[in-house]
Amino acid sequence: MGSTGKAYIVTGGSSGIGLAVAQALLTQDAIVHIIDISTSTPKALIEAEQTGRAYVHRGVDVSSRAQMTQAFKAIFEHSPDVHGLVNSAGIAPDNLDGSGLPESDESFRRVLDVNLYGTWIAGTAYLNAVLDRNPELKGDVDGRPIKEGIASIVNLASESVIRTDPGMASYNTSKHAVVGLTRSWAKDFVRRGVRVNCVAPGMTDTPMIRNDSIPPEMVDEFINAVPLKRPARPEEVAKLIVFLLGEGSSYMTGQMIPIEGGITI
Repeated sequence: MGSTGKAYIVTGGSSGIGLAVAQALLTQDAIVHIIDISTSTPKALIEAEQTGRAYVHRGVDVSSRAQMTQAFKAIFEHSPDVHGLVNSAGIAPDNLDGSGLPESDESFRRVLDVNLYGTWIAGTAYLNAVLDRNPELKGDVDGRPIKEGIASIVNLASESVIRTDPGMASYNTSKHAVVGLTRSWAKDFVRRGVRVNCVAPGMTDTPMIRNDSIPPEMVDEFINAVPLKRPARPEEVAKLIVFLLGEGSSYMTGQMIPIEGGITI
């Protein structure tokens, strides 16, 4: 069954994997709410926004509880029943210059703020909204029948939790923590009908590698280590995420699914 008529939230949805997820959901006639720190809208979303199928919440920092609270208020006023959340907002550290020096405190904090705390803020805001929408799920659920199919969350980890990437201490740390958060939420909310999984992509052809956020020589070295000899395409990762959002993965929760071209073999 597709996503026709269902509503979803995608953080970091104006570029990269998040944009590919938004586009994939739109092709299934879903309503998509995009949260992004960017103040511009990609061409791929303009038509969907004009026709009322996409809603872009611009200039929102996922690491700001105040900004996210405001965005979620607007989202749930328009779409009271949101079926899923994708936490795809993320950044890389600022020390990828080959110097071998530790990254700054500011960089370490900022990466964790966006990659981990941003996931926490979006996830807790969404979970609270789901429980408010379904008050019967609040309180002690022990002894009650297990609910299924209420909601689904997909977080973004990284293949770096399997094969640690050099020079990326903050990024690796944040993604390990995202896996732990995914498993904790999955355990805590399974009886309330919320499934929580994460994907662990390898290097993906996104603005992070195309705009020199990661040095070209590091990109080349990584790609040479991948058995498929190329980065992932965002739409390939998006297909997996959409699967985890939907009913086809109804027996999956608390899982981390690698999609990394075989680099962790």
